Amino acid sequence: MDYDILHGIVIEESEALSLSELCQICNVEVEWIMALVNEGIFEPAGTRPEDWFFSGVALRRVLVVRHLQRDLDVNLSGAALVLELLEERNALLAKINLY
Repeated sequence: MDYDILHGIVIEESEALSLSELCQICNVEVEWIMALVNEGIFEPAGTRPEDWFFSGVALRRVLVVRHLQRDLDVNLSGAALVLELLEERNALLAKINLY
């Protein structure tokens, strides 16, 4: 029986990723990330795209949006709404689990 060995890196929510690193990790184009920023899906640190840095939260959001678009053909506005609802749901579930 053959096994594939996978290697990965754990990226913390507080870790900063450059625009090129984010694109490489998610296998997406710079223009698509810029469209996500313009849609308000996340906000990079830095003033110009060359200086942008993204958190691990942005990485997670990129992956969710990519899946929403690929699997459900959701546009960016719809993806932004879905992300907001998912995060609200997760916050409510976290509050319930505290009690």
